[in-house]
Amino acid sequence: RTIILNSEIDESILETVVLPLKDFENDEDKTPITLILNTPGGSVADGLMLCNVIDNYKHPLEIIVPSYSCSMGTIILCSGNKNPNITKKAYPFSFALFHSGQTYVGGETHSVDDVVDFNRAVDNKIRDYVINNTKITEELYSEHHRKQWYLTAEEMLQYGLIDENIGT
Repeated sequence: RTIILNSEIDESILETVVLPLKDFENDEDKTPITLILNTPGGSVADGLMLCNVIDNYKHPLEIIVPSYSCSMGTIILCSGNKNPNITKKAYPFSFALFHSGQTYVGGETHSVDDVVDFNRAVDNKIRDYVINNTKITEELYSEHHRKQWYLTAEEMLQYGLIDENIGT
């Protein structure tokens, strides 16, 4: 009852993580599920789908970061904080990374403006999600928003991204 996310987040997350989680949630076995989260990040849309699942998961789910959870992986690590079924852990050398998303766009000016506006709205929703699901304040988030913000395992614990450091 272990699922491993050990790659870039893309559309395959539906088959490799989301559907298996839903299958486990719907079976009769109530044994806790473990999600190993070890990712450099990737697609925001696909990662936010997993956040929705984790936030609403109905059975015990333990998320473990053995090494790193970066970019969209860090946003996933913010999920589940209001769900009593979710526990999150990391090892002493584990780390996370927040940073601004990347967008490449070309085309007619108005189309480009539409894409930029949409991405700004998504960035604002992600900011609100992080602030509402961690101990990161709006001020702290704003201070780091335009940087590569690395968090050690201790900082992940301090800011509420994880519940426990394993082996400390």
